[in-house]
Amino acid sequence: MDLLPILMGAALGGGLLLVVIGFRTLTNKELDDDVRKRGFWPLNAGLILACVSMYLFATAG
Repeated sequence: MDLLPILMGAALGGGLLLVVIGFRTLTNKELDDDVRKRGFWPLNAGLILACVSMYLFATAG
């Protein structure tokens, strides 16, 4: 059993989860602006992780 596709799928899922968490933090109007701006970190990290995973899917497959 090859673990590479499983790891790439987990990375894609984790990246999308980080995107959702960051986007929810950014759009929450009840939070202070400084706290809301910290939502960019998980959003950007999730986008990078998802893009790397999709690139690896395209090149390894």
